[in-house]
This record gives sequence, C-alpha cells and structure tokens, in this order.
Amino acid sequence: MEILTTSTANQAIRIIPRADATNPTLSLTDKSTRKTIAVTVAKTTDEDFMVLTGSFALIEGNQYSFVVKNGTAELYRGMIFCTNQTDLHKYFVNQGEYTSEDSYDNEFVII
Repeated sequence: MEILTTSTANQAIRIIPRADATNPTLSLTDKSTRKTIAVTVAKTTDEDFMVLTGSFALIEGNQYSFVVKNGTAELYRGMIFCTNQTDLHKYFVNQGEYTSEDSYDNEFVII
C-alpha cells in the first residue's frame, strides 16, 4: 500500500510492474465514492522500480485503488491511503478525535 498526502504538489509512487512501458497511464478509483479519474504521470526508473510522479487530488483518510496500464495491457494494481500524518510508524487512525482528561484524583476514602 502506498501512502500519499493531500498535497497537490507532485508525489511519487514506486512500483515493480509486470512489464516495462514507455508511456504508462494511471487510473485512480476512490473506494468510498467509486469514482474513477485518470491521472497524468511521468515515468522514471530507479533500479528495478518504475517511479510514477504526478499530482494527485486526494482526500484525507480515504483509500484509493489504482491501475497502471500500457495501452490496454494491465501492468500493476495497487492501493493508496491518504494521510497528512508524518510519523507513519506511530500512525493513529483517531488522531485529534479524542481528548484525554487529566483532572482526576486517585484518592480513596477508608472509613
């Protein structure tokens, strides 16, 4: 699963496709609305990886599926999760949703 942000600046996806392509296309489907859009990407290579760079208009907390094609031949299928949290190894799905109460008293009354 790829992790991207809500930024409209260029972001990169690194994949290992089934075959190489000179001009791949990427279609992106929002899992909550089931709407599919085509995203214009630029292809570069990094060792065995195909690096697709493009501008994605993503919504925080949503999941997306994507398909990379060369013409009609499908090269890769994957998932994208959109989050602006930067500490991904400490990712918390409910960050900012709850507050903790610190004004408690743990004293017991013994009669």
